[in-house]
Amino acid sequence: MKWLGYIFLILGVLIGATGAALALNAHPKSYAANVLSTEEEYMGGDDLDLVKEHVHLESEAATSSIIVSGVSAASATSSARSARVPVLVYHSVRAHIKGESKLQDAYDIIPELLEQELTYMDANGYHTVSFADINRYFDDGIPLPEKPVILSFDDGWKNQYEHALPVLLKHNAKATFFIYTNPIDHKKAHWMSWDEVKELDRLGMEIGGHSRTHPILTKITTDAGLDKEIAGGKKILESHLGHPVKVFAYPFGMHNEAVDAAVKRAGYISARTVFAGVWNDPEHRYVIHGTISGDKWSDFLRALTRGY
Repeated sequence: MKWLGYIFLILGVLIGATGAALALNAHPKSYAANVLSTEEEYMGGDDLDLVKEHVHLESEAATSSIIVSGVSAASATSSARSARVPVLVYHSVRAHIKGESKLQDAYDIIPELLEQELTYMDANGYHTVSFADINRYFDDGIPLPEKPVILSFDDGWKNQYEHALPVLLKHNAKATFFIYTNPIDHKKAHWMSWDEVKELDRLGMEIGGHSRTHPILTKITTDAGLDKEIAGGKKILESHLGHPVKVFAYPFGMHNEAVDAAVKRAGYISARTVFAGVWNDPEHRYVIHGTISGDKWSDFLRALTRGY
């Protein structure tokens, strides 16, 4: 009857992978809806069409990422300097808006829940670290604290400055803010100003690149086009901050070999995806796992404790 046990084991793995793919596939549709409803004024018609198409593209990428993540995790656990570091990916930090669709709301977290999450991490021995910390561990073996976790905030929403920053400072927590530069300082209510980005930097938050216009980078077919988005956004950030910016987050989590090459060419030393997982290592520093975090407490706990 031993063969029956193997059959059930294989079935369990297949069911688990299918469930993970379905969970990942739920993300791009909601994010695209959010982008379409708030960034339209900064994007041309062609880019809007790309975002709509991305709803389907990332569903395919998410399914294939089950394999990619599995390979990365397997190799990471065998690496001398692998690290188990959950990376939580936040977007808007604000109260619910009446009449907002579930798709639009999926990428938001209310400030009160963010406060609860930081309180839980404090009480349970977690320590926030930066991507710079994990890269120093990879390169120089500088130890990470016990139970490290990275908090990352994408895009440059003003509500991150208004609602997340006070919570982070209250808990003496580090965080990384990935900024795409095109809307910054456009005097629109939902985007940060450059003064606010610089204030984050001054207060010890890590600033990372997120391109110039938040395109689907895999749809850009020339090195010059990729360099304009990736290296160009990096140059703009550095001109305002006055120091190098070393980490990058792929818009929509989408990347391929050409995008990876452009990220390296720009001088970034690591990059974050939005594919779930917690184990990372030096050989895969340009595909660091990240788990999108919203208003579900159970998702937060699952992302934090995955891999234990």
